Amino acid sequence: MEADHTPHRDIDAVERQAQAWLVQLTSGELTAAQGEQFRQWCQNPAHREAFARARRQWDQIAEAGRQLQPAPLQRTVADERRRWSRRAFLGAAVAAPASLMVVAALHPPLGLWPSVTAMAADFHTGTGERQRVQPLPHVQMDMDTRTSVRRRPDADTPVLELVEGQIALQNTGGTGLALMAGPGRILADARPSSFDVRCIDGRVRVTCLNGLLRIEHPQGRMQLQNGQQVRFDSQMSGVVSDAVVSEVSAWTSGMLVFRRAPLSDVVDEINRYRRGRVVLRGERLAREPVSGRFGIDDPDAALEQLRLSLSLDIQRFPGGIAVLG
Repeated sequence: MEADHTPHRDIDAVERQAQAWLVQLTSGELTAAQGEQFRQWCQNPAHREAFARARRQWDQIAEAGRQLQPAPLQRTVADERRRWSRRAFLGAAVAAPASLMVVAALHPPLGLWPSVTAMAADFHTGTGERQRVQPLPHVQMDMDTRTSVRRRPDADTPVLELVEGQIALQNTGGTGLALMAGPGRILADARPSSFDVRCIDGRVRVTCLNGLLRIEHPQGRMQLQNGQQVRFDSQMSGVVSDAVVSEVSAWTSGMLVFRRAPLSDVVDEINRYRRGRVVLRGERLAREPVSGRFGIDDPDAALEQLRLSLSLDIQRFPGGIAVLG
């Protein structure tokens, strides 16, 4: 009898490991070392089979979500899925874990964990984490969730690069500062200044909170003064708008402020602070305007606040998946 039971216990242990790996892969907390451990673990055929079964369970959950309302679910994660869907990643990882883990490390599916570039940065925050650091003697930097910044050598002016995320910089003066973000370069002179820079999916927003900034872009140059803001990606429109500084900087105090923002934008922002994924059910719902203040240290409370204020239903699935509709 003992010989009959032992294999079952071994199989159960492998199943639990497979489920644990699936949770880790979808948690947003996978490190490069853990990615290598996963690759090694998948070398065992029994482990690959167990992970495939766990993946199929995930697919059933995803299918249930799609059946609720197929189009909006695809739309909510469409941008991230263009290069790599979660299903394609998990399926291919079982078939070819060695090569695919390298690709996933460079281009993580759905933004579930930091890329190798982000993790190799000099400063990095994880999901839901905010941090204040001093990257240079004359610079104080507040870092928002999922933010990576690295130093770049430069002969004349200290240079930082915002790889991804959002930061608020305060330059106490005495020395100039250059910040790379996307294709642009933000320059502050030796006078005191402060500014907020956001770089998400290659789209950059720069807000001058105090002082004077110069923006250099392959398509042109411009200046920003107190309370002015500009956005760019590979294109630069050159349009400067006025910003509500208190709202732009609200995240440094643990708050998010929205004024008639589409619900889809609000959910996208909550997803940055929350492990797992919130998806919307309904195209019309995605366009619903939302105004309010939400605490970012408890994203599930913010989600509940949305649910109550808009009289919505919420369905929860393993892995932190929530369908709001």
